[in-house]
Amino acid sequence: MNRQKIIFLVVLGAVAVFIAAMVRSMLPTHQVLANGYQVSVGGKGETWVRTPDRKALITEVTSVWASSDRMLIERHPTDEKPPFKLLDCTYQLGEGRGPLRAISNAEARTMMAGLRREAASPKTCVK
Repeated sequence: MNRQKIIFLVVLGAVAVFIAAMVRSMLPTHQVLANGYQVSVGGKGETWVRTPDRKALITEVTSVWASSDRMLIERHPTDEKPPFKLLDCTYQLGEGRGPLRAISNAEARTMMAGLRREAASPKTCVK
């Protein structure tokens, strides 16, 4: 092989690696918590949670806190009508592998002290 072909192949390989890295960064990363819930974080920071039975998908998740037996999900939904303002944060608690139930903001904030934050997006209510 002559020198030009070798340089071309090296440059082509570098471009292929770069493109593969870009595509990989756009794919979501998955983490399965101890209670079976799956937390996924997309390339732009969007977060969603899937239940252990894979029948429900919780979207617009801004933070997830978890311990060995509990999980707290914070959602910061957007209004469906223009100007698409952020609504108040809502919290859901999952105990064990059980279903999620809504809890008050005050109850959620007291519970956060005993939990570890697993995921957070820039729109979270608790910094």
